[in-house]
Amino acid sequence: MGPSTPVEVGCSGWEKGTRTVDASLAALEFSQLVKRCDHLVRQPPLDRACLLISAVFDRDADIERCEAQLDDIADAARRSAGSATDSYAIAHAVSKELFTERSFTGNTANYDDPRNSLLSCVLERRSGIPITLSIVLMEVARRVGLALDGVGLPGHFVVRYPDATSRLFIDAFARGQILDASDCIRMVDRQSSGRITWTDSFLEPVKPRAILKRVLVNLKNSLSQAKNYAAALSAIELQLALDPEDPTELRDRGILFARLHRYDRAIADLEAYLERSPDAADVKQIRDTVLRYLREARNL
Repeated sequence: MGPSTPVEVGCSGWEKGTRTVDASLAALEFSQLVKRCDHLVRQPPLDRACLLISAVFDRDADIERCEAQLDDIADAARRSAGSATDSYAIAHAVSKELFTERSFTGNTANYDDPRNSLLSCVLERRSGIPITLSIVLMEVARRVGLALDGVGLPGHFVVRYPDATSRLFIDAFARGQILDASDCIRMVDRQSSGRITWTDSFLEPVKPRAILKRVLVNLKNSLSQAKNYAAALSAIELQLALDPEDPTELRDRGILFARLHRYDRAIADLEAYLERSPDAADVKQIRDTVLRYLREARNL
């Protein structure tokens, strides 16, 4: 699928293991899945979509085994909940199984590790970033009949308790810590150093498609930071399958092509970005500086 073959990630390390699922087939299935959900006006299943993303990059990924892991955690949480019918009690049982019994936790030591964005690796290592740990929590809860919503705060991701009027949230990155709205406000203020003005819309639930988009943005950024530009390009291709109309992905793909010295592709993408986003804040810089440099570099 992507424009080049990325360096692959194994959960235990770089370029390790025997590939379980063909990356190109996984990318194709992801593309078909999100398009089919568009056609049916429904959201893609988070677990399957995230595991397909994983299979593009993680040569160790075994989708069926990962789904069985989620099933196993859900079975244990169901036993722990017993005869409880109260949604808060069931959510507590799921949270306890994940964060106390199985020790899922936030990866504070290597937050930018690309593996933190791959659900297969998060399940294997029991460590990840807020959004992927929240996905584990939501998908286990779904298996026990409990619908939990994800909430995409600026710079963080939490899970809302299963009551549309609830102002309580679970922080999966902090091993299931319970937050209220004021905690969320303080967190955003602290992480942004006061640069973000709070609005209650931050507490609105986000749909699976938006969650997948955020996962892919995180993955693209972490791969770019690791200078694995070919893999970052593959993340962008998945992003464009999810949202073909997002011009920022054209811009970012153009920048990555430039870093790989593929100047014709870089110029084409950046010109398309300027055409689609004539009022963007970075138009002048891209037109007058970046594109000029790329055209000169191409002719050297």
